[in-house]
Amino acid sequence: MLGVLIGLALIGLVAPWGGRAMRSFTPNLLEQLAFGGALALGALAYCMAGASAIGLADSVGATISLILTIAGVGALGAAFGGGRLNWSEARVRLRNPLEAVLTLAAWLLALLGLILCALPPDGNEWDAIAYHLAFPKLYLQAGRMVEIPFMHQSYFPPLQDMLYLWGLSFGSESLAKTTHWSMGALTALGAAGFMQRCGGSGAWAATLTLGAPAFLWQMFSAYADLATALYASLAMFALAHGVRERRTDWLWLSGAMAGFALATKYTALLAWGVWGLVGLFWLWRERQGRLAGSLMLAGLLALAIGSPWYLRNWRWTGNPVYPFAYEIFGGKNWSQEQADAYRHDQLQFGMGREPAQLVLSPWNLASTPAPFADPIGARVGERVMLLPSLGVGALATPSVWLTSGLAHGAGYLTAFVGLNLLGWFYLMQQIRYLLLVLPVWAGATLSAIHRAAAPIRYACGALLLLQAGFTLWLMGSAYLPVLPLALRDRDAYLSRRLQIYPAVQFLNAQPRPNEGVILLDETRGYYLNRPYLWGNAGHHRLIPYETMRTGADLAQWMAQHGYRYLLINRQFTPQAEPEPWRARYYDAIRDGWLQQVFAERGVEIYALKSALESRVD
Repeated sequence: MLGVLIGLALIGLVAPWGGRAMRSFTPNLLEQLAFGGALALGALAYCMAGASAIGLADSVGATISLILTIAGVGALGAAFGGGRLNWSEARVRLRNPLEAVLTLAAWLLALLGLILCALPPDGNEWDAIAYHLAFPKLYLQAGRMVEIPFMHQSYFPPLQDMLYLWGLSFGSESLAKTTHWSMGALTALGAAGFMQRCGGSGAWAATLTLGAPAFLWQMFSAYADLATALYASLAMFALAHGVRERRTDWLWLSGAMAGFALATKYTALLAWGVWGLVGLFWLWRERQGRLAGSLMLAGLLALAIGSPWYLRNWRWTGNPVYPFAYEIFGGKNWSQEQADAYRHDQLQFGMGREPAQLVLSPWNLASTPAPFADPIGARVGERVMLLPSLGVGALATPSVWLTSGLAHGAGYLTAFVGLNLLGWFYLMQQIRYLLLVLPVWAGATLSAIHRAAAPIRYACGALLLLQAGFTLWLMGSAYLPVLPLALRDRDAYLSRRLQIYPAVQFLNAQPRPNEGVILLDETRGYYLNRPYLWGNAGHHRLIPYETMRTGADLAQWMAQHGYRYLLINRQFTPQAEPEPWRARYYDAIRDGWLQQVFAERGVEIYALKSALESRVD
């Protein structure tokens, strides 16, 4: 829990500190905290990236990064003439009991997410222990930012992963995870602040956002989607203020937020393009063509902020969006066959791409979550299978704006949501990739809730509370019972919640910690304390399978490159005829070059034959 408290203290420090720079932009305290916190966390991530690039991927670099961030954000606040925040505005002014209950629900949701950050990443956080935490750990082991060619996800824009590197450098997974919780909390604050500026209570937007099961689950999981949601939503809210108030400084701030979004995920490229199109059309309709140039320059600012990661990839692989767009850019350790297989895997998500499914997608997202989730993670825990849903609360909001209308300009925010939904539908129907539109949807569609008729308000509020209650029950009943075990005995918790953990413990206990492991049908190597390599042919081309004719060839290659062990997770091994590259492993096992030394929970470990090791030595 110490890491959680330190993480909470961090956001409690940098959000108000950054908020001082926002006082000249907005009088709204929630928006000051949201934009200021987002700016500070983005700056901290880039400082940590710079420290790791020069060989300070450790606690010293993390400390220097925090000091530089505080100093830089403080200087920015002074430059903008920011003073102390007016904390008296934090007093909640509620119009009725419904808003009081909504506010309480939002606080409870955020608090539950914070508490659950104390849980070590387990089997429900596949991507966290496959790469979001795994490659920052490899950076720490190397002492600097290094290329990890077997893990193609390590080339993704890693702004959030740099915050994980910052937390892990102090030896705390909980501290690392709390930075993602902070992204989610600031996202809810941003949506709530936008609603307040529109004349309503921010409790509505905060409850809708936090009450989505997929969103709350992300708040205590080491992923990156809430970072994208924070910066993309703030970019749109800033754009709205810039157009409505005819202020170029808001447009520049909007561009900066869009730039940080580009540094979080490739999917933000779509959001950046839609942001620009909606903004230009909005300015044209409002007869503010003189601001179009400022918006386009803000778009270039966004590219400048996000570009370091794309330029890094270009230098390392020859492809700025590696491994995607292989047909255009190519890229080392990749092939057209792998690119086609990767795209085929992405198309497996969702419920099809027929026009009828596009019309039904809002209902499906709320009521039929499983096809939009990672099929591996969705099977871990019976109740957790419902976690990817956006919830029925998101379906309630059209009833509000159909009866009471939208705040001025909110229609353009809903257009941003719709265009992103369209792109998501035809690219990859993974539900967490759509979370970036949830706060925008909440702020826009509920912006005129205070003008709605009382029956509509109370019906919508009741549905939001029902959704929040369900999410609290779902996460609380799935995770709170195991929290004491996690705090008392980390290994026991992981042994219970992570299928491969006993095998990982076995490998970590073996002598010669520099002897590596090849992972077959498994990628979750975070808890391994020895070198490892993903073995499946679809991940990279580092293992020259095409030159191997026998199992002995494979065993010889393993010995020459320092890989003594093979881990196979049979739970995910295809039952069809093995591919030629996979057959080489089976040949090596059959011929005795790889000998089984461990088997538990469907996970098998094989070690190289001692005679072969001796010959190589």
